[in-house]
Amino acid sequence: MTSPTNDSSISINDVALVVRLPHDLRDALKERAAAEDRSVASLIRVAARAYLNRRGRPVTVTQDAETNSPALASDETSFELLGRLRLARRLESRDRAPELDNDALHGLAGQVVRALAPLTEASAPAMLLTLLVTFGAMVGRSAHVNVGHQKHYPLLFGVVVGSSARARKGTSAAAVRPVLDAADEDFMTTRHLRGGIQSGEALIQALASLAEDGEVDLDQRLLLTEEEYGRLLTIAGRQGSIVSAVLRSAWDGDALSARTKAQTLIAEQPHLSVLGHVTIGELKVVLKPVDIANGYANRFIHVLSHRGTLLPEPGRLTDAQIELLGARLRASVNFARSVGEVKRSADFRRHWDTLYRIVESQPSGGEVYDSLTVRASPQMLRLATIYALLDQSPALEAVHLRAAAALWEYSEASVAHIWGATLGDERVDRLYSAVKAAGADGLDRTQVSELFGKNKTKSELDDLVARLIDLDLVVLSTHATGGRPRQVITATG
Repeated sequence: MTSPTNDSSISINDVALVVRLPHDLRDALKERAAAEDRSVASLIRVAARAYLNRRGRPVTVTQDAETNSPALASDETSFELLGRLRLARRLESRDRAPELDNDALHGLAGQVVRALAPLTEASAPAMLLTLLVTFGAMVGRSAHVNVGHQKHYPLLFGVVVGSSARARKGTSAAAVRPVLDAADEDFMTTRHLRGGIQSGEALIQALASLAEDGEVDLDQRLLLTEEEYGRLLTIAGRQGSIVSAVLRSAWDGDALSARTKAQTLIAEQPHLSVLGHVTIGELKVVLKPVDIANGYANRFIHVLSHRGTLLPEPGRLTDAQIELLGARLRASVNFARSVGEVKRSADFRRHWDTLYRIVESQPSGGEVYDSLTVRASPQMLRLATIYALLDQSPALEAVHLRAAAALWEYSEASVAHIWGATLGDERVDRLYSAVKAAGADGLDRTQVSELFGKNKTKSELDDLVARLIDLDLVVLSTHATGGRPRQVITATG
């Protein structure tokens, strides 16, 4: 009998949390691991190594002395491998519309979405994001989680992206509105700004006006819903506009200030949550490269909204359901407004340690994808905090992290799907599209050169191919021809 390898730092649940293994595959791996008297994590590691080797990405391995089987050289290598697997799965599935994992429908938010799902054409991810963003806005700055000396508040920016004009992206807000009104009608009436912002100064003024003179604990909670999110992006792109800078600072929780000819505007403790609605086509046109590069866009959680069941006569929640769900949401808001710091349980810390290391070890997925998903860790931490507050839990638990990771992965998949084969370089996009179109035959070096009109040097072409190989999107194979070997590039998907 052989002894299991020493890899207790990564469990099957940790791996499933990030790679999202189906439950049946998880069970099959557990059975195989038991039959081979080894840990599931060891089995995953060997599979990961083989997976990447098949895509032309050999990794350094050592030989396990007791099992005489390949083992990863270090935990750091394990995290990197799982990060690569995670990215490969995302990029290979981007041609398909993403599906929301049930883990995201945890707790009270999930109860509301499930109750509404059969009654509306709105998509579950859109309703869920609307609930989470609005709940965070209602809570304010009392609740927070510490990251070093920095406080992260339950504050989210979200964008519901309609797959088409018929995607019913705006229906999601209308569907959940009765429950939100029942929870805190005063907030939804006096602190819900429905578009119309023309400048960053006007936004600061709206926040500053919420504080009363002499008030010690400033209450500057505000929810901005921009049903024409493209309009906000257009305003942010105007010469001299400070909208982008104001929103970036607001997400960070910083004090906001601006000087006008008449006065100096100051919002000392702003708690601004933003929810936008836009179609894919418009988003691609109005979201400028500068917004992608300067950190504006990655402060938003993008979720794809697609039309659900066709309902000529949509239903509605009963008054009793609205009252019950509203009362539960109100109780969670009241709890959150008095809880203060939200601690981390030991179980959460263990899962977070693994998740953080894998996500932060993930390789590049292309300039656009990287820029829009680079805040994965803080976004998931904020989402987990909101799920915990909805549960009226004073501590973050692993179940809250699973819910947060599931919704964030849907957002990542939405980004990959929305921007399609955009890898941040038109030449790389062009080559990848051609390789995929070639199918199993692939493209050889001559065909790649002809693709670019024979205007690229060998070094330039090698660099483009290497970048696709680095993203695990293509594999390079060599075929004997009786003369000079023929190199062929084929897509891995």
